[in-house]
Amino acid sequence: MKVVVKATLIVAIVLLGFLCWRSIQAPIEFQKEVQKREKAVIQRLIDIRTAEVAYREQNGKYTASFDTLVDFIKNGKVKTIRSYGDLTEEQLESGMTEEKAMKIIRSGNEKAIKAAGLWDEKNNQPQLLRDTIYLPAKEVLFANRPDFNPDSLPYIPYSNGLKFELRTGKLQTASGYPIEVFEVKAPYTAYLGDLNKKLLRQKIEDALNRPGENNYPGLKVGSLTVPNNNAGNWE
Repeated sequence: MKVVVKATLIVAIVLLGFLCWRSIQAPIEFQKEVQKREKAVIQRLIDIRTAEVAYREQNGKYTASFDTLVDFIKNGKVKTIRSYGDLTEEQLESGMTEEKAMKIIRSGNEKAIKAAGLWDEKNNQPQLLRDTIYLPAKEVLFANRPDFNPDSLPYIPYSNGLKFELRTGKLQTASGYPIEVFEVKAPYTAYLGDLNKKLLRQKIEDALNRPGENNYPGLKVGSLTVPNNNAGNWE
């Protein structure tokens, strides 16, 4: 009988120790996984913002259609400044500015360009070149991302195929000036839904208790209610 009691006590102690360990370890593991997943979601939100801003620069407004946005990245072009050459320190000290220099160069008067000291004798051309050219959107916006896939843009990482919520609208500034706005959202439940339910509920509750615009229970970029310069709620 004593052996049975002793064995039961040992099992109970081991179980209690395990439960204590899990109570400490579970939040650590949860937070570690949250950080990994949110890093991926934030990057996707930044990519959407990059595409939306470039789309607006070319089309005068944001788009609420991911199909349109993806097509723009794949097939659209963005305005880019091709830049060659710089003013020397001596030219800058003498009062020459790039604005003045380009005005002379754009006149096309070679004699005036040379007289202003803005001719590159070695290359037989003006010292400065500033041209507006149009290049493929993907090449410009995601130049350092050779593996970037535009088709992935609508989808929330770690969500089993759920899409971001994308909306556009118009607001007025304090001075009454109308501005275009957009908002992209990814709720915690979309990309954290398979994690510890209790800890997830607590994370959602903490978000809802935050004041003002910051109480969205998830990650988002932009706002349809407050002009925020397309900021993310993690920034």
